[in-house]
Amino acid sequence: MHILAIPSWYPSKRKKVHGSFFIDQFRALKEAGFKLTVAYNEIWPLTYLGRVKEKRGIYFSIEFGLETYRYKDYNYFPKNNLMFKSFNRRMDLLYQRIVAEQGKVDLIHAHSCFWAGIAANYLSKKYHVPLVLTEHSSLQHSKHIRNSYKKVIFETYNQCDRLITVGNGLKRELENYTKNPISIVHNTVDLELFMCNSQEPYQEFTFFTLAYLEEGKGMEMLIEAFAQAFKGQECKLIIGGDGSLRKQLEGLVCDKDIGNQVKFLGALERQEVAREMHKCSAFVLASEHETFGVVYIEATASGKPIIATRNGGAEDIVTKTNGILIDNKNPGLLSKALIEMKQNIKSYDKVKISRECAVRYSANVFVEKIRNIYRELLTQGITN
Repeated sequence: MHILAIPSWYPSKRKKVHGSFFIDQFRALKEAGFKLTVAYNEIWPLTYLGRVKEKRGIYFSIEFGLETYRYKDYNYFPKNNLMFKSFNRRMDLLYQRIVAEQGKVDLIHAHSCFWAGIAANYLSKKYHVPLVLTEHSSLQHSKHIRNSYKKVIFETYNQCDRLITVGNGLKRELENYTKNPISIVHNTVDLELFMCNSQEPYQEFTFFTLAYLEEGKGMEMLIEAFAQAFKGQECKLIIGGDGSLRKQLEGLVCDKDIGNQVKFLGALERQEVAREMHKCSAFVLASEHETFGVVYIEATASGKPIIATRNGGAEDIVTKTNGILIDNKNPGLLSKALIEMKQNIKSYDKVKISRECAVRYSANVFVEKIRNIYRELLTQGITN
């Protein structure tokens, strides 16, 4: 069975960990025996003109052990529905090249409707290939989805052959947009990279957090809650990730006079993320909305307890074994949760946390669920 995997975002030279969890899923499927080819429309914004040193066009390479085809070019129709026609054309050229070099495609699996699912639906209808769509993003909370885009997004939800979401919260949202049945398949985690180990921890109790430093990730609330709970005490907060709010957040740290307790690491490679997960005492992410939250399972795979907010995704992940779940947008509760975690850290069994994560989110669990969906779809197609 030849699967064409089309992600909406993927690692690039400028965003090295962007969509890295897709790699875990694609590699898991390949290792399970599927023939899988990645097709990625690497879109450059026009603001990159003069800054990109790469040539435009189609390129093939083996990336992360996966046969990968990229169409690299600018988006010449920013915030315009004409961009969908442009993306469809690029994906069509990629598809034709892949079929010529890799053979017939049996099934297309796109990840997130905007934009990959839309282009994948175009290919599915043109070449009569079944389409599975996994939605990872929320329309309700997206800052990039214009109302004019929603018609074609809803059409894709309704026309795809199988629709999947990564969590129950996102499933409930999509049920407002389509009558298509929706399955839930959680993301997976690299258990070889993120696992319990004997790496030397930080000497002081250390909370680690990781996210793009943008609105909605709860970083300002976390800094305020941390200051309220631990200012002047032997406790540290390590912040991974970068974004437009970094300077503002650094200023807040100075205003709270906790500069000697908080450290900003900037953007991290996956190996660096794993290192920080291994060295921290606990992980915390107080984001306002998550469709799943891969960083939560990376932390629990590493045996670390977590603090999360009820944000739509964390509810599927946090258990009594692995952490604390609190109401959203409540700095007082977050401060109390930080104190509770530090005081009760010895009550958490890191081996048990890691094992529970493996049982729920291992590659084997993911592959088996996806295999059943593929088999059901292709068998139905043969029967019909």
